[in-house]
Amino acid sequence: MRLQTFSNLILKGSLRVPLRVALIVPFIFQLSVAVGLTAYFSLRNGQKAVNEVAAQLRSEVTARIHQHISDYMETPQLVTQINADSARSGNLNLQNSLRLERHFWRQMQLFKSLSPIAFGSEQGEIHSVDRLDDGSLVIRVIDQSTSSNYHTYTTDSQGNRGRLVQVNTTFDPRTRPWYIKAVKGNKPTWTEIYPYFSSSGLAISATRPFYNDAGTLLGVTNATLSLSELGDFLDGLKIGRTGQMFIVERSGNLVASSTAEQPFILHQEEGKQKRERLAAIASRNLVTRLTAQYLKERFGNFNNIRHSQQLDFEIEGKQQFAQVTPFTDSYGLEWVIVVVVPEADFMEHIEANTRTTILLCLAALIFATVMGVLTSQYITRPIAHLISASQEIANGKLDQTVKVNGINELEVLAQAYNQMATQLQTSFTALEKANEELELRVEQRTAELQERTLQLKQSLDFEATLKRITDRVRDNLDEAQILQNVVQELASVLAAECCAAALYDIEQKTLVINYEYAQLHWPSTQGSRIELEELSGIHQSLLQGQCLQFCQLAPKFGRPHAAILACPVFDDQGILADIWLFQRPNYNYSELEIRLLQQVANQCAIAIRQARLYQAAQAQVEELKSLHQLKDDFLSTVSHELRTPISNIKLAIRMLKLAPTPERHKQYLDILEAECAREANLINDLLDLQRLEANRYPVFVESIILQDYIPSIIKPFLSRIQERQQVFNIDLQPDILPIMSSPDSLGRLLAELLNNACKYTPSNGEIRFNIKQDIDLYNPQHTASTTSFEVSNQAEIPTTEIPHIFDKFYRVPNADPWKQGGTGLGLALVKKLVEQLGGEIRVESGEGWTSFTILLENIEVINDS
Repeated sequence: MRLQTFSNLILKGSLRVPLRVALIVPFIFQLSVAVGLTAYFSLRNGQKAVNEVAAQLRSEVTARIHQHISDYMETPQLVTQINADSARSGNLNLQNSLRLERHFWRQMQLFKSLSPIAFGSEQGEIHSVDRLDDGSLVIRVIDQSTSSNYHTYTTDSQGNRGRLVQVNTTFDPRTRPWYIKAVKGNKPTWTEIYPYFSSSGLAISATRPFYNDAGTLLGVTNATLSLSELGDFLDGLKIGRTGQMFIVERSGNLVASSTAEQPFILHQEEGKQKRERLAAIASRNLVTRLTAQYLKERFGNFNNIRHSQQLDFEIEGKQQFAQVTPFTDSYGLEWVIVVVVPEADFMEHIEANTRTTILLCLAALIFATVMGVLTSQYITRPIAHLISASQEIANGKLDQTVKVNGINELEVLAQAYNQMATQLQTSFTALEKANEELELRVEQRTAELQERTLQLKQSLDFEATLKRITDRVRDNLDEAQILQNVVQELASVLAAECCAAALYDIEQKTLVINYEYAQLHWPSTQGSRIELEELSGIHQSLLQGQCLQFCQLAPKFGRPHAAILACPVFDDQGILADIWLFQRPNYNYSELEIRLLQQVANQCAIAIRQARLYQAAQAQVEELKSLHQLKDDFLSTVSHELRTPISNIKLAIRMLKLAPTPERHKQYLDILEAECAREANLINDLLDLQRLEANRYPVFVESIILQDYIPSIIKPFLSRIQERQQVFNIDLQPDILPIMSSPDSLGRLLAELLNNACKYTPSNGEIRFNIKQDIDLYNPQHTASTTSFEVSNQAEIPTTEIPHIFDKFYRVPNADPWKQGGTGLGLALVKKLVEQLGGEIRVESGEGWTSFTILLENIEVINDS
């Protein structure tokens, strides 16, 4: 009826539809009705089969879970019964702690699911074997051996106590829930489910009281069972594709689940992490939470579920199959087993078959549709070409040609259309050619004007840049700041990849890149050195004042290929530096850029020369100030040192006039003589030091036989050493060879060192004088020898004072036990004398000793043998 009405409307013209639609719609309508009926009956039959399979599968899975729980929960009660029977029969002595612990340890080895097994007495003692998270066993004890403290020990391979690892002073087994519930119930029972402290999951304990023959309570034994294994068992069961199982208490708290969710939640309480039981209706798992809510709404609470039932309900509009079954045992355990399976898990294969049927029907529908479309295209394609070509001509596209084959009327129409299009195209082509010539002239004039404007603007920008750089470097006297400002300005204005300034090191024949400003992606080369030999051709051109533009073909210092513009910075005194610009490899520097760089280089040369002149003037001023200060310090020190003995001489002369007795008269004469000698020594030392510094100190080299020479040096000091009760040791080997040196200079410096040793060594202290030689015995001339003179004494110089001991007029503070005094020039003279002899002096001080070692290198050794 509908097809007839549709055809009538088309014939009357009241319904305007394309020809393709009129041909295709009847075929599609018929096939659609056939596909719909097939899918409906297939889905209805599949639904009925699913309900039967789901009911059977739920019952089988529930039975497996019920049987596993029965077997699993029987183990701890069996263990407590075995322990109670063993204690009652006398096979297990509760007073023998070691045997009791080994008994529990063997049971833990047999029953891997238990953790722990324990016995607590009425006296507060406890013996238990516990299993840690890593599977290792520990013994926990409270008895007389632990002084009533809760000790935790590791175990060995025999179940004996090992190392003590933990001590708890507040644990009392009689206050634990498992102990209290067993005593209160007076029978074997279960504790409430609780989070166990030695593991990360939930646990439940089977507990049983012990009585003697008189009915007196001896204690309680318990065996704790981890419930995490139940979750693992449920997770291992597969029911459908996404089916879930969980176990709840009558209170509604989760016991175990087939999901990864833990049956407890963590929260902070008084700074500690606590575990709290999780109610099923508060589960984070959507299926668990909504199933628990449905059961609570249907039964009121879980206590009302007294027999196994199969239920159907929806979660988010999806049908779910569920079965609830209560679980109880003879010890008071009451749980509910819940199995939930989505209907979609069973409908998957049936729906797949249905989809296959529908797809086949759709394939037939598509095939018929394609055939209809192809037929309609054969009829309508020539007409569509004519319509499309007419629209293109209307839009200005005149190069349209239409070819029609197969239908005579349409062929005649296409020929007329092609003639009209050719005439229109000829007219419009002539008009477009005239327009193009006019547009080309306008574009050329515009480009020329833009180029001249750009060059003028760039020239003005460069002039402004040159003025800005000139202003910044003209009054700047810091060479580093001048060059850094120049490279930064040039790199910014010219948009260069990098701009660097390199200074010449003529002595090292290198070019050093001291200043650089580069883009972030450009590798830094600041501080790099370039050998001038590598730039031989470029360097020669730069020395002649030429500005070079070239391309770097080989990467250097990590830099990529680049177009380089190098310009020398020079003045009438020579070249000072180079300025280098780096751009991308295909870049061509313009005349304006080259001229700007040359002008900037000229301004740099003026500023650098000005800065260097200023720095040289500043250095000369500082040097004059330093020399002036040294002169003032020297005159002040010398005047003080010269004035001190003169003042003492004046005072001694005055006191000599007033001396009442010959003894005082002699004392003042001694003082007068000592101060005169001190004044003379000071003057002599100053004169000698001045001659040494001016290289006018006379040196006469001759052969020195050290065996005869050294005793004459130490003889003047022997009486003083004896007076002060000092110990003197000399090491002078009889085979020491004669040397060529200056007797006066060598004697003077050795006497100064021995004088210092006597001066700073306390009574009963030791002074050592060692002379050694290193001779090349393989050399027949016996030359190239090293002779060392070491003077050591028992006195230590502070580490902070050692760098100053060779300074003029310097004395180590508070280090003269004999109050001998001195000029403060002795060690300064020693150092100068050693340098004059071409030797080296070394100082070491530590552990109560100070050593001065003089090394005379390359002194000719005379071998009379």
